[in-house]
Amino acid sequence: MNLLVKKFKVAAVVLLLPLFFVSCEDPGKIGLDVDPKNSIILTKYKEFVLPSSQVQFNPRSTTNSSSLQAGTYSDQDFGTVLSKTYTWLGTQPSTPVLSSSAAYVNTTLSIQFSSFYGSEAENLEIESFDIFQLAGNLDVGSDYLRTDDIALGDLIGTVDILIQERDTVRVDSVFTVDISNSFGQVIFDKLKANDPIFDNDTTFNDFIKGIAIIAKSGNNKILQFNGATFNVKLNYTEQNSAGEIVDRSYRFNVGARRFYHLSSDLSGTPLSGILPDNNDFLPNGDFRYMQSGTLIALKADYNPIINFFEEEINSDSVNSIIVQRAWLSVGDIPENKPGASLPFSLIGYFTDDANTWPALTTTGSDSTSAITTLQNEFITQTVPVFPGYYGAQQDIFLGLVDTLAYEATMSNFLQNLILGRYNTSETPYEQQGNLLIYPLTIIGAAQSSPSHALTHFFKVHKDSIRVKMYYSTSNL
Repeated sequence: MNLLVKKFKVAAVVLLLPLFFVSCEDPGKIGLDVDPKNSIILTKYKEFVLPSSQVQFNPRSTTNSSSLQAGTYSDQDFGTVLSKTYTWLGTQPSTPVLSSSAAYVNTTLSIQFSSFYGSEAENLEIESFDIFQLAGNLDVGSDYLRTDDIALGDLIGTVDILIQERDTVRVDSVFTVDISNSFGQVIFDKLKANDPIFDNDTTFNDFIKGIAIIAKSGNNKILQFNGATFNVKLNYTEQNSAGEIVDRSYRFNVGARRFYHLSSDLSGTPLSGILPDNNDFLPNGDFRYMQSGTLIALKADYNPIINFFEEEINSDSVNSIIVQRAWLSVGDIPENKPGASLPFSLIGYFTDDANTWPALTTTGSDSTSAITTLQNEFITQTVPVFPGYYGAQQDIFLGLVDTLAYEATMSNFLQNLILGRYNTSETPYEQQGNLLIYPLTIIGAAQSSPSHALTHFFKVHKDSIRVKMYYSTSNL
């Protein structure tokens, strides 16, 4: 990188920057009334197609995620995606004391979905799920990853969820179904006997292990369930003080321990062969892919820009470079799958040749609060290293109102790169030219945010991952 500044006249750049940080699509209208061929300042335009690949991150924890989700869907590019929920049942703060007259009636499950992902909804479409009692323990001390499973025990119920009726998605509907009496009767007998298993979630789930929600074959959606309305209800009758038989119930909510499984079978897809090990992977064909829930990120290499600057500055005709306007564009996105939705935003993360993620600096010169102000420049901070902010937007520059692209301003970053301001131990990654592109996430936290829990995805042609730049050079 020292090559970038060995011939650079810093003083001239400092003086010129206030004059030339104006941009337009026509270099002849850059803000100066000059002859672009004979002037001492030349304004130019350059596009770089960035070499790109894929990286699938190591599986992350979904333990105690706020997301309850289950289902499956298939896509020609992203294969078959499968999600399952494993959860404890939560006991009530106080346990009723049942009289000898108490008699078991039945057990029900109530469940409501808040959103779905997969194929587009059709009227009267039904997604079916099996409810299992767990055979293996959902341990308190274990940290479960998205690829983990727990052995299933007995099938205790099936729920059919009507997704859409009269062109209305039924997110307001609560679906209630019967649960196996063999499951409910055993729990009722313990309740009537005033057994201490009801003292807390741990003692109760030591006894029942927990339950799992598993999609039946033929489903083509992953559903997000509403944890606030999810419950298993034990219904019974009891004689009151007046000698009347009255209906009573004991309700279990979502327990204090849970996780979800999320995996994909990529056999026969362009991504077949990719491994969740943070290594580079080149998919078959000319497209690149991003899928948030399975942690498949884009990787872009901006070393061609670094090499270009070195060649320009080392040429005899160029004494300095001023970046007028530069932006990174990811897209056009040629097709968004029916029923899918794009991530609202993306973040670029600096990394190294080993695809270290997160890539952390020992000290940081900028506050993490800079991200909230959406500064359109690449910055350095201790955790994590963010190079920029991307927003999903209509690409009106191309005049294609049904085509989406992600863009991030890179003007300040590239100017600082030319000036050699990243040649320090505090900025060890900016000079390496590697950028991971993925939705905003709390690095190292459980895979529980919407950007992870939902498997949002898109694909783009590899040649559409570009940096576009207007810049000026001296012609002394």
